[in-house]
Amino acid sequence: MDIREFLIDKPLAFLKRQRLLRDRFMVWFLLLAVLSCLAVLGLLALRLSPSDFVVPLEYTSGIGLSNLGSWYRIYSYGLFSLVVSIFNVTLAVISFEKSRINSFFLLLGAIVVNIFTLVVVYNLLNQIS
Repeated sequence: MDIREFLIDKPLAFLKRQRLLRDRFMVWFLLLAVLSCLAVLGLLALRLSPSDFVVPLEYTSGIGLSNLGSWYRIYSYGLFSLVVSIFNVTLAVISFEKSRINSFFLLLGAIVVNIFTLVVVYNLLNQIS
């Protein structure tokens, strides 16, 4: 087996076999999930720069702002968004054969998590600059 077959041919053959990618409705939600994750990562990449500002990373209703940290800890929100997106899309592809509605809700969940993460990241970045 050569490298081309391993890196290009087999993944493309795997993607062609997936029924989820043949469903136009699900493809739109898949694209929304991917684009919302890329929006979070892009916002972090473009707007986050080194700073001496201490960033509030957690809010507790009884205490207020807690768990203050360095500026680079905001990247953990982007990592969280990426992990949730990958996990939900993978589960959606796997479960599409048995239940289309489960796949829909998994993709919708990824979109909702990414949108909330985008709002949080946007607000944190506005506090820093």
